Amino acid sequence: MTSAKGVFIGQRKDRMGARLLMMLTCIRLAEDFDTAYKVNWFPQGSDAPELDQPQELFAQDWMDAHFLDAEEFDRLNSQALPIWAFQGDNSAERLIAHLNDGRSVLVEEGFEVLAFPWEDIETIRPRYQDFIHRIGFTNEIRKVMARADEKLSGQGVSAYHIRRGDILNGVPWKHTTWPAKIEPEELYEAHLDANPGKTAIMFSDQPELITRFQDRYPQVLRMSDIADVSGMTRAQGDFLELYTMSRAEQVIAPYISAFSMAAARISGRQRLVFKNVLTEQQMSEANLRVIDRVAKGPGAFLNVSEASHVYAKAAQYLAAKDQFEQAYALAKPILEENPDNAFMPVLQALNCFCLSNWKECERLAEEGLKNANLWPEDYAVLLAIRAAALGAQKKRWSASRNLARAFWVKPLRPDVVVLGSRMLYRDQVSFRLFPPADWRLQREVRRQRFPPFNNLYLVQHKALARQPCNFDLVLLDWSDLTLDQKARRLLDDRFRLERLQESFGNLTSIEHDDPSVSAAQAMLSWYLGVSSLAQTIDVMRKTSADWPENPLYHKRLATLYEADADQARAQLKMADALACDPGNPFLIFAMGKFLERKGAQDQGQNQIIQAADIDDNTPVIQGEAGQIYLRRGEKEKARPYLQKAHDLFPPFKRFANQLARAR
Repeated sequence: MTSAKGVFIGQRKDRMGARLLMMLTCIRLAEDFDTAYKVNWFPQGSDAPELDQPQELFAQDWMDAHFLDAEEFDRLNSQALPIWAFQGDNSAERLIAHLNDGRSVLVEEGFEVLAFPWEDIETIRPRYQDFIHRIGFTNEIRKVMARADEKLSGQGVSAYHIRRGDILNGVPWKHTTWPAKIEPEELYEAHLDANPGKTAIMFSDQPELITRFQDRYPQVLRMSDIADVSGMTRAQGDFLELYTMSRAEQVIAPYISAFSMAAARISGRQRLVFKNVLTEQQMSEANLRVIDRVAKGPGAFLNVSEASHVYAKAAQYLAAKDQFEQAYALAKPILEENPDNAFMPVLQALNCFCLSNWKECERLAEEGLKNANLWPEDYAVLLAIRAAALGAQKKRWSASRNLARAFWVKPLRPDVVVLGSRMLYRDQVSFRLFPPADWRLQREVRRQRFPPFNNLYLVQHKALARQPCNFDLVLLDWSDLTLDQKARRLLDDRFRLERLQESFGNLTSIEHDDPSVSAAQAMLSWYLGVSSLAQTIDVMRKTSADWPENPLYHKRLATLYEADADQARAQLKMADALACDPGNPFLIFAMGKFLERKGAQDQGQNQIIQAADIDDNTPVIQGEAGQIYLRRGEKEKARPYLQKAHDLFPPFKRFANQLARAR
């Protein structure tokens, strides 16, 4: 029976761990706010086919009491608010009033213990261990849960999670590195050696690894030592492994693992990573043993794929110590086995780059780019590596073509930013291959260094002595030329705009009252809402008058006039920009997009096609020209443009799909 008060409604679209934690959070909230909770087990867009039969886990009477059907969910949700709507409050007053008014609260948080600002999370966290028993599991499930409690609870057991599985063997996961998910066996061994004889239990999606550990450490248990779940469904087995892991005294796992994270949350404790449980010396010694095992060759691993993934970790340790010769030597036997891992040429090309082996770096990059399994980020990195190697050989035009391709597909990728900055500082960039930008100012507008190995293959100091550039200065005017959605959203991203504005405070060789600085800051101030549109137009009108030969300032003024709904003046300023450089494909493209927005569709589309006929290196321009012909039904004319766009960036599925439609 539904309470007169509003209820907490839990739902998640993903898998077991997140759904369980969502339910525990609902139980906690219902108890603390004196109401009921409901579960929407089948939300729209859910992606967990193994959970389509909840009766495998839950008793029917419990589901009857707590599960919502679609009609009841729609009724309750019509006046519900999400839980995060109350997380900025300083007291429970508004939440209580909302519930007392009969309105419900939607709870979708699935990986963290939830606490409001007025609550103490450390008093809430331990309670989750008891909440799990308030869920109505079937008797079959409860029997195994009881065995896990009897065997593990209160026994001081350590639980280990080794993530392998689809990372080693599945497509597309095997084709990029997972440094936050893959932890070498040597780290687990170090902790076992530091706790001799202490009972432990190990979970892995690669059972052979557990067998290997049990041969060396007889105190290590596996799930089958608790109960035989081999005949159960995947949902039942996943839950029981997760629950059993949660009964351990501590859960030790990779940095990113939803499975072990959920187990720790259910246990009422924090999940631990190796830096929490090992000393620096123990970590260092374990890492040296990782390098020693990689040196034995691929035969020391489950398969060549595991050798490749563990090599990626070993290469990090070696790179941090500038030992690129050894990193290069260790990669060679793995590459000789032709590993089915698209990232290996990326890592070896980087080793060659750091060793100044430009020719081999260029060759590896060229060959690696032919692999259809490269992830988009890795494809961009390999383009940037190839660009830097060509730049070092004074092949400026070819280097810039590769850099431009890398930049327009992933301009925020740290490796692309670092290598692009290096090339700019070393005068290895041919600006004709890029749209009009203030490159003199761009050299001075820098950003903070990236954290080491945080989404970064490179060791920055090997490529760049100075801070990297903040290329958002280029995107400020040309974000519509990038395929990357986050990069395209620059003008709506206040954090990035503020960081770009801050970088103007550190200029060294350009005065702060320089017109180029004033013009860029005026645009930033307008986008941030600090300056009015009229004020910004006044600044840009003066700048474009003082620098009439610079198309960038005319284009900026056109942008401002368009924002002011003055289409006539905007078109005149776009024409002035184009008059500065009549054959510039980027300016022609910008004029075409403006005309489309103005409603002059045919005229604008013809301009875009003209830009594509001049420029053959920018995927967005080629793709838009192809799409125009595709919409017109002229498939034969669309194909060359879509093929070029696809060739420039094969991992981008939209071009491949459009090309298929054009055939």
